[in-house]
Amino acid sequence: MSAAVAAAAAAALSRRTSSSSSSSTTITRSSSDSFYSHYYPSVSVSVRPQPLVSRYDCLKRRDWNRFRQYLRSRSPTLSLACCSGSNVVEFLSYLDRLGQSKIHGATCPSFGHRYPVDPYCDCPTQQPWTTLVALIGRLRVAFEENGGNPVTNPFNTVVVKVYLNKVKDSQETSRGIDR
Repeated sequence: MSAAVAAAAAAALSRRTSSSSSSSTTITRSSSDSFYSHYYPSVSVSVRPQPLVSRYDCLKRRDWNRFRQYLRSRSPTLSLACCSGSNVVEFLSYLDRLGQSKIHGATCPSFGHRYPVDPYCDCPTQQPWTTLVALIGRLRVAFEENGGNPVTNPFNTVVVKVYLNKVKDSQETSRGIDR
């Protein structure tokens, strides 16, 4: 910080402290710094800390950026205004490659068992249904926060809801959970 900027800040702060007694900004000068304080005033400023961002907001921002990156990486590139529910389903299918929940097929010995008989089977993995529902909820809110029309929200379409229901049913059947 240059000396001129520091002097201007100190002057502004001294005006603020003299006009308001409840201000938390103070100017402190010690007797040992009297020579230097004339040229470089020591200013003690209490800075209000930035509000912490919640975990939900961090996840929402991450998911929104991931979805926008997915749209940009498609060929041909798809704009957010042209996005539909089927594009959201494609995105969810793309995320299934990163899933950790095993979906046992009918020929697998673990099919229909809550606790797998063979935890190292070659059955495909998917994202858990609860994770997908939470993801869609965050993306639905992020779409509207970023200027999207709630009526045309692609995350709130029937196609997405049907897909989520199919995922839930397949995962429950795979684990032997009765509905």
